[in-house]
Amino acid sequence: MILGQVRDPLVVVLLVAAVLTLATGDWTDAGVILLVIVVNTAAGLTQEVKAGQAIAALSELTAPEARVLRDGEQRAIPAAEVVAGDLLVLAEGDIVPADGAVVEAAALLVDESALTGESVPAEKTAGGAASGGGPREVVSAGTTVVRGRGRAVVTATGPASAMGRIAALMGDRQGLTPLQRRLAGVGRVLAVAAACFRS
Repeated sequence: MILGQVRDPLVVVLLVAAVLTLATGDWTDAGVILLVIVVNTAAGLTQEVKAGQAIAALSELTAPEARVLRDGEQRAIPAAEVVAGDLLVLAEGDIVPADGAVVEAAALLVDESALTGESVPAEKTAGGAASGGGPREVVSAGTTVVRGRGRAVVTATGPASAMGRIAALMGDRQGLTPLQRRLAGVGRVLAVAAACFRS
């Protein structure tokens, strides 16, 4: 991770400037440049570590197992084996293993704070499968049932679920932002100008 931070073109320019400044014997300027490099690298590492922790926290929200109705009987299966079309059986304390349309609800309240940031549990009502599913008629993977009971038809699992899409966005290495591309271009220009000036 440190190597990834140091490979940034502007940091490379600063490293070259630090070496050249040391060669001229200007210890104060070299110290300031090295301090800027250390602070920049530390900030970048902190952001990467926080992103990794967020991904780990999302993965902990997955349910270890699920209760489903298959062939007319209720079964406890590993959450990874839940497929679209399964009928989830939800009760107080359950972590919802997949996105689903609520087809039966009795005082069903779901904590969706991990997904939406909303601190108040959301009331869920039946009708998701028939109506296409408004916010009150669907449950999402990784949320927790805090009260009541219900049943939901699975509509999406794993990476296709709302939580899975968020985790994928956090895990993907995005390309450079427009600002980063411009800064990289400025860094290259500065490096060429510095080399020409020195020669």
